[in-house]
Amino acid sequence: MKLSIVCFTKAGAKVCNLLLKGLSAKGHVCQGYGKYGDGLLPVLPSLQDFTRDQFARVDGMIFIGATGIAVRSIAPFLKGKTEDPAVVVMDDKGIFSISLLSGHMGGANELAKQAATITGGQPVITTATDLHGQFAVDLFAKEQGLILLNVRKVKLVSSAVLHGTPVGFFSDFPIEGDLPEGLYRNCLSQVNIWISIRKWDKEEKRGNYLKLIPPILVLGIGCRKGVTTDAIEGVVDQVLDEWNLTGESLVSCASIDLKKEEPGICEFAKRRNLPFFTYPADVLAETKGEFTASPFVKRVTGVDNVCERAALTCVRESGGGSLLVKKQAGKGITVALAVRDWKVIV
Repeated sequence: MKLSIVCFTKAGAKVCNLLLKGLSAKGHVCQGYGKYGDGLLPVLPSLQDFTRDQFARVDGMIFIGATGIAVRSIAPFLKGKTEDPAVVVMDDKGIFSISLLSGHMGGANELAKQAATITGGQPVITTATDLHGQFAVDLFAKEQGLILLNVRKVKLVSSAVLHGTPVGFFSDFPIEGDLPEGLYRNCLSQVNIWISIRKWDKEEKRGNYLKLIPPILVLGIGCRKGVTTDAIEGVVDQVLDEWNLTGESLVSCASIDLKKEEPGICEFAKRRNLPFFTYPADVLAETKGEFTASPFVKRVTGVDNVCERAALTCVRESGGGSLLVKKQAGKGITVALAVRDWKVIV
């Protein structure tokens, strides 16, 4: 994690330096801030402005001082469970390490435990599922690399688990291991978890389903020179709709080296926050499979198909997968979708 540690007293500066050393040894990237202590940067121009800047830059913050200072500092910038960084508060003697914000999704619970271990203090964890040793769906989602689509329903799942109400567990993917206590596979209940890359249908929208999406789709793409980003987005979204697939399940896009700097594709990848991979024609040609061949494309690019081969090459480089949607064409754009091999591990 990328961490900022801020202190306000001389005693706090000693704890700050101790945490900087200990957390860095655990693999975190840390920077300390405060008025006292060697190597600490100043908190500028004000604590509130500093906090706003850090919320946009780091994965977690540790405040060494009173809890009230931390609460007032972070309050204006809170957005939600899936966006807020981890926030931990520690007193300036290192006795208590309090997980204040984003305990599960942000990792504050684990960070509080690590900080307490370093100072010899006591971690303070208040999330109910942790206290009762029960299944926490938001932590499960983080560990599995899943996207929470309707995050408000996390509370429904947690409440059901804590009150002993059965929770249905549905997955479009293989499940390895036994489900935690309180979860029942393929058993429709008042509250349910559903792991899928498919879009909602009307019944699922009405029901109490918490949707978890694995980002495992790779978009293969080819296009005429100069095609606009808006046109690419339109074609991609149309294909996703036609195949009932969520845009959130896209993890990357891929093409041939000739399109490495194609403005429309590059901007599309940037808009969707997707890494863009490209491959030489000879690498694509070596990819095994049944593809929609085009003599014209082969004359221009040196390979008979770009989008299908690029998508499949990309998923195979990341551990394996298969072609899910073959070439779809429109407006001078061709797209295909490959899906990574993936399973739920519990």
